[in-house]
Amino acid sequence: MITTRHRILGYAGLLPFFGLDMMSWLGFLYAIDWLLSYAALIFSFLGGLLWYMSSVEKLPRHVAIVSVSTMLWAWCWLLSPTHYWLWLAALSFIGLHIYERQQLSEIYSAELMRLRGHLSYGAAFALWLAALSTLNV
Repeated sequence: MITTRHRILGYAGLLPFFGLDMMSWLGFLYAIDWLLSYAALIFSFLGGLLWYMSSVEKLPRHVAIVSVSTMLWAWCWLLSPTHYWLWLAALSFIGLHIYERQQLSEIYSAELMRLRGHLSYGAAFALWLAALSTLNV
């Protein structure tokens, strides 16, 4: 059951996305690196949720594989220049949410799926805005 506390904490998790995004537009030197690092941590956390679900529910084997792959994929974001990964990280949040909707909609409550959607698309939006700040326009 999703409580008010879950909602507050979930939305509070978007604050660093948008705060660092704003800092990137204001020219703070490491804001984009910090943003992508935070995004990688959160994406890995989402993989951990999938791992847990694959251990307590009878789910297809690929759910456990995707859960571990999210962490490895997020680690790749940190291995090369940050601005190349912002777009892919944003798409990754959306892709993972779509995957969860397809694979876990029977298990996750509608409330959780709605909250996950808000958080995933919020994170993706912040990452896209930061990516736009790196364009030399």
